[in-house]
Amino acid sequence: MSRKNEEARMILPKGMKYITVLDFEVGKVFQYEAPEYNQCEDFEGYLSGIGHNLTNCEWMVHDSNEIITN
Repeated sequence: MSRKNEEARMILPKGMKYITVLDFEVGKVFQYEAPEYNQCEDFEGYLSGIGHNLTNCEWMVHDSNEIITN
């Protein structure tokens, strides 16, 4: 199993409420309320389903929607 596949099977901690996506294809940052998933592979399916190309994105799941700009 590759490292990427191992990471995709990691179980995320409860309480993660937001997904932030750095989408290199469109040059924008997106933030979504996270669906009630607890595994990375579920989030990857969700992000693909709403139109993100995961080969050109970085994403994270986190508990605050605060955006820090400095």
